[in-house]
Amino acid sequence: MVRDGTAQGSAVEVGGAGPDFDLESSTGSRVRLADYRGKSNVVLYFMREFT
Repeated sequence: MVRDGTAQGSAVEVGGAGPDFDLESSTGSRVRLADYRGKSNVVLYFMREFT
């Protein structure tokens, strides 16, 4: 969940900075986008289907 004050679902322009977010990694540690600012990175999101 994004908790930076932006409207949920607001679009980010291509090449623009994404909103900061905090997620749990597969190892249980917390990962923040801000930890990677200034570095080349790609964020992939795979939606889990609930069927």
